[in-house]
Amino acid sequence: MRSMSGWVWPIGMLLAAACGGDDSRGPGPGAETGPVMVGDNFFQPADVMVTRAGSAAEVVWNWTGGNQHNVTFDAGPPHSQTQTSGSFSRSFSEAGAFTYICTIHGRAVMSGTVTVE
Repeated sequence: MRSMSGWVWPIGMLLAAACGGDDSRGPGPGAETGPVMVGDNFFQPADVMVTRAGSAAEVVWNWTGGNQHNVTFDAGPPHSQTQTSGSFSRSFSEAGAFTYICTIHGRAVMSGTVTVE
């Protein structure tokens, strides 16, 4: 009979492989972020980091359905429409941190930041 400690290493390796490893570095040069999901009372991920490829970086928000939401930037337009489905994309040509909220639910419930390197 095999001891339980004999299973720890193989199971740990399987879990690490299934999780895809450490992805905390963010996108590399020229990479775009995956879409930000917009759902009932959340942006996922709320905070994203992008690197400008050439002259701009683009971030896409995809609505998952449900209640109405919008993406409104503190720095000004462009903003999304208030909607329950669909998508919105915004290009960023300057480096910096750009905060955004859903004006329907407010900063305390739905807010995030796009950081452009």
